[in-house]
Amino acid sequence: MIFNSLIEQYESFQEKRISNRRFSEKIWNALLQEWSENSLFSTRKLGETFEGKAIQEIRFGQGPIHIAAWSQMHGDEATATMALADIFLFLSQNETSWLSFKKELHQKVSIFFIPRLNADGANRWTRETALGIDMNRDARTQNSPEAKILAQWLDEIKPLFSFNLHDQNRLYSAGKTPHQTHIALLATAGDEHGTWTASRLRAAKIANQMVRHLQPLLHEKIAKWTDEFEARAFGDYAQGKGYGLVLLESGGAGWDLEKQTLRKYNACLLLAAFYSISTESWRTEETQLYQHLPTNERQIFDILIKNAPLNQEEPIYRADIGLNIQETAQEDGSIGYAWIIEDIGDLSPWYGLTEIDGEALHLHSEKMLKKEGVYHQLVLTKNNQVAFDLHSYTLKINS
Repeated sequence: MIFNSLIEQYESFQEKRISNRRFSEKIWNALLQEWSENSLFSTRKLGETFEGKAIQEIRFGQGPIHIAAWSQMHGDEATATMALADIFLFLSQNETSWLSFKKELHQKVSIFFIPRLNADGANRWTRETALGIDMNRDARTQNSPEAKILAQWLDEIKPLFSFNLHDQNRLYSAGKTPHQTHIALLATAGDEHGTWTASRLRAAKIANQMVRHLQPLLHEKIAKWTDEFEARAFGDYAQGKGYGLVLLESGGAGWDLEKQTLRKYNACLLLAAFYSISTESWRTEETQLYQHLPTNERQIFDILIKNAPLNQEEPIYRADIGLNIQETAQEDGSIGYAWIIEDIGDLSPWYGLTEIDGEALHLHSEKMLKKEGVYHQLVLTKNNQVAFDLHSYTLKINS
């Protein structure tokens, strides 16, 4: 199977110059320059962001079937951008084992990419554009220059399939379960009735194929978004235009906060999908696996401490506390991490990626825990010995 072979050989085409989700514009521009000088690709400036950064199209192939893919319309969602860099490296390599695969793509399809669409937001590490606009709620009015460019670009190339590539909150669960959603998919609705048009059915077949590839690896950790129509969203907009829109979202993968595992899945899933489109094998795909996916829910905390002490002095009050990792963009271009107490109380409907029984534990130095309090250190003791040290979990983030 193509997907399995790609997974096995992924290390050979992983773009090593990008190793973190938040990478520098300098590195990206150097990669763009390399791709522009490669005869296998053609690049084109489509316009500029609000702050004047070039929005570039990268094209591979000369075939009659058009495919569109774009990433990072939300600036702090970079997993798929890393995967696109891997795909460009894969397509530019000369390994004989993949030559027929690449020849098939080049002759049968034309793949148009806009990676790092919201470059202003990417540099700031913010969801919104520099104007403060959520691009994925700007498809209808197109108030931002980036949205205008994306809409015009789609209408120009008129893709048979399009891939809207995102990251979602890493603490979504696949249904009301303890299973963290690693990958979520959606064949978006193109109208308020959720009509199963030819475009949406094409998208569902590709999504079904992706589920079939992923299930042996991720088992219960695949989900889908609910499909209520949202006219302002680009996924729904593109589906309504007939562009076969597949929404692919990278969720969480345990302590792999840089999402390198999900990056690999993105790259291999997309390459396998492109090949399926080029050979038209997608036409025989069913949709049942996709249709029966559980929906994304919010049922998980990073750390759930049950019956945790809330205060230090007697009498000690206890309740469940849910701790989550909090990301902050740093001035040096990195991501800083702290912990926030998201909730306190009866959290019995929720799960923790890590669950701890706090019944016999006591606060060490904190006088009282605070909901929405941000913590870099938190120690709980039992019989005057350290039983829980939040710093040890911080070390896992940075390991």
